[in-house]
Amino acid sequence: QFTSNTRPARPDVTLPAGPARDVILRSCTACHGIDEYGYYALDHAGWDEIIERMKTTSSGVVQGAVIADADKAILLDWLVKQFGPESTPFPREYVPRILTEADFLVDDGAEAILAGTCEACHSLDRVQEARANEEQWRSLLLAMIGRGAALPLSDVEPLVEWLARTRGTNPTN
Repeated sequence: QFTSNTRPARPDVTLPAGPARDVILRSCTACHGIDEYGYYALDHAGWDEIIERMKTTSSGVVQGAVIADADKAILLDWLVKQFGPESTPFPREYVPRILTEADFLVDDGAEAILAGTCEACHSLDRVQEARANEEQWRSLLLAMIGRGAALPLSDVEPLVEWLARTRGTNPTN
């Protein structure tokens, strides 16, 4: 579950099914993968601007994206639905903030955050049974945010500290 790899986490975007998948495979992936979409939270106009820019950008493989108007409409609908302004963009560079005494979580507070965030997708058994150091917990939390976990970035470091303290690699935890 945890690795010693300290590279920053990246978004992990799943290729959709249906018409959006076909458009992405036909018009986008010759130049780039789709994980990059996770870095954005844009409205229709913002995504439209990016698509228009892609039409004039050379990748060295292709000279600009080729996308029909009907395909562009399908792609825009999917992008806004998945990565619209209400979504949480994956941080391009995460810099852990320094915690103050007021930031430290007590068990009830941390467990409430975990229940409200993690249990939307999986049981808390996975969290309760895991053991990791601060960097591993941080990487995991950022990866989960990238997959859609509704964890505000302001809660990441307090939760990392609590998880490392209560579910760290020290056998006394």
